[in-house]
Amino acid sequence: MFRRIFGTKTSILPTPPKNQIEVAYPSCGAAQYEPRLVVSTFCKKCGVHLTVEKRRVVASAVTRSGVGMDDSWADVPAASSPVKEPAAKPAEKAPPEPAPTAADGFGAFLQSQNLPSPAAPEPPAETAAAVTNDVGEPMTASMRRPQSNSPPPTPAPAPHTATSLQKMKERGMYRNQYFKDAECFDCGHKFKTGRSAKSANCPACGAYISLEDVEINMTSTQAVKTRGDVLIRKRGRLSATSVQCRDLECHGIIEANVTCSGDATFRTTGSIIGEIRCNRFVVEKGADVAFLNAVHATEVDIQARVTGTIYSSGPVLIGGNGSINGDVTARSVSIEPGGELNGAMNIVRGKQPFVPPAAP
Repeated sequence: MFRRIFGTKTSILPTPPKNQIEVAYPSCGAAQYEPRLVVSTFCKKCGVHLTVEKRRVVASAVTRSGVGMDDSWADVPAASSPVKEPAAKPAEKAPPEPAPTAADGFGAFLQSQNLPSPAAPEPPAETAAAVTNDVGEPMTASMRRPQSNSPPPTPAPAPHTATSLQKMKERGMYRNQYFKDAECFDCGHKFKTGRSAKSANCPACGAYISLEDVEINMTSTQAVKTRGDVLIRKRGRLSATSVQCRDLECHGIIEANVTCSGDATFRTTGSIIGEIRCNRFVVEKGADVAFLNAVHATEVDIQARVTGTIYSSGPVLIGGNGSINGDVTARSVSIEPGGELNGAMNIVRGKQPFVPPAAP
């Protein structure tokens, strides 16, 4: 009656801790706690090796030292006892597997541990062909990736691709974008300087060079000497001895000798007093200019009415709305339909720029 109420105490130890099980050893009757996923262990009391297989404890004939038991122990067949787990379903009943005896040796013990064999034979061709890929198509042995612990081969590096900055450097755009040309007024040395620089010193002679742009929107009598640009507004009037700059754009009146390393563009009405020397001489539409002194340029583009003498070491183009009242000396003269040339036209040959004769 008491057994029906309180049950029978079959556990030797109290309730095992979490994630541990109670293992009872059939050889000496002792019990101890082991992890829930235990596979094999040694008895802490007698030192006999035990294997946990299918929720059952199988005693081995090997002790902790790795040698077999004595003859008296060998005569006793290996026993087994179930493993007790807390709050778990009852273990499935399975017939105990025979444990290796001392006569089998240490090799039988290794086999009882379910260790992998040293070399497994390759599957037959029929089995390998039965494997399918992700699509469902059968894969042959040559299509499968070989199993290896070595990392996959490193792909060959792609050919070097030039970046945009390198392309700009190769084409010279890098220098033109971040640097600008400068020329010394004293020794004529040409060098590169920063695009945002306001002044510089010549690397050859150390002379000071101004790089600032000049804008004139009123009457001024101060000479201009800079490697920047000069802009004369419509209300501006410059009366000075000389103007030295890179590019000149004139919408007003200028009375000075002008020397430009770049372009000289005029869009004004009136008379210009002074000699003009530039690389490219341009008169835009809507202008009516009279140059009282000669104009020297490498290239000339006339799109309005011009009065004066022009010397060019390169071509001269007279547009449909352009007209020149004066003598023109150049390597070539092109007159578009509607253009006029009222004066002498002299064609010169040679690569050297034309130098006008000195005045008597």
